[in-house]
Amino acid sequence: MSATWTTNDTRCMEHALELAQRGSFEVAPNPLVGAVIVDADGQIVGSGWHESYGGPHAEVNAFNRVNTEDKERLHDCTWYVTLEPCNHTGQTPPCTDLIARNKPRRVVVATVDPNPLVSGKGIMRLRSLGIQVDVGCKEAEALWQNRRFIWAMKHQKPWVVLKWASTADGFLDPRLSHERTTKSGGVAITGEQARATTHRWRAEEMGILIGVQTALVDEPTLNVRESKGRNPQRFVLDPHHRLPDSHSLFQETASQTKAIRIVSTDAAVTENDQHCRWNQQEGISGLLHRLHMDFTINSLLIEGGAHTLNSFIAAGQWNELKRWTSPQVSEQGLLAPTKPHNAVLPPFGEHNGMAGEDRWDHWIHTDSIESLKESR
Repeated sequence: MSATWTTNDTRCMEHALELAQRGSFEVAPNPLVGAVIVDADGQIVGSGWHESYGGPHAEVNAFNRVNTEDKERLHDCTWYVTLEPCNHTGQTPPCTDLIARNKPRRVVVATVDPNPLVSGKGIMRLRSLGIQVDVGCKEAEALWQNRRFIWAMKHQKPWVVLKWASTADGFLDPRLSHERTTKSGGVAITGEQARATTHRWRAEEMGILIGVQTALVDEPTLNVRESKGRNPQRFVLDPHHRLPDSHSLFQETASQTKAIRIVSTDAAVTENDQHCRWNQQEGISGLLHRLHMDFTINSLLIEGGAHTLNSFIAAGQWNELKRWTSPQVSEQGLLAPTKPHNAVLPPFGEHNGMAGEDRWDHWIHTDSIESLKESR
């Protein structure tokens, strides 16, 4: 499985990973994938990435950027791909067909695709054609980059990201002043400069979930306004159908579909109510499985309030935690959740940062780290 990686191998795969990241916000539920084609002299002759869901895969885009002269000597090239090339027909033809037609000297794959339709079959096919295939270059980085896709494939439920903002003394909802009260009635703990980062966090996930109390008190829009990317599918945890159908979250707009109401199995629903039935006896794990299977949700951002956040923490059903801390002091209000004891710093990327006067930090569940390691 392992190989001795040259400096050029590492450099090319790092570039492929950088390209793959450009597909963020556009490719889910597909994985992020980058590809680089290098000639016998170590020079890049083609590169690309999976740019949008349903569009050409990274290998195809890289091949299409190779000029005519270089295409005549692709048999001497090495292809670097961040995820195993597919060997089945989905929305696009198998990438192994493209590689096989050009029969390069070597293919370097960062990590195996956990999709049961692929899962080593692409590598086996290329090797059966006499192509040298080496696996594992920058594998840890590739697994982290596609953690949402890999987790969902492996566990059949979304990768869960908890997010909250608290005052310096640990309050989630202090009701500090009218100046920091939004039009809908909620209290903004962080300043305006933090909003773009928060909206980017929303755009990174396929779904976003809040509890019924947050919906009633704050009437949030839960959309992406100050970052590029798509609006996540909105979910409201409302087991007993407390929210009126007239609530703003259930109004469809040109850019956003109605929120999906999560109700208990015996709750009454109206004809036009978009809902998800949840057997509460199955717990939060069962709910997550339902969201993945019924709505193809590979990742889910939990944005509020304290009861909902603490429920996910108590159940151990979370993978990442992103937390804002304001310099303000409240001395009153609703207490923010406590960072779990099994939260550790993520293996890659920034661990913390600032936006104006507000500080954010980033953590990951230790079990999630171990799960990614087991995928190697």
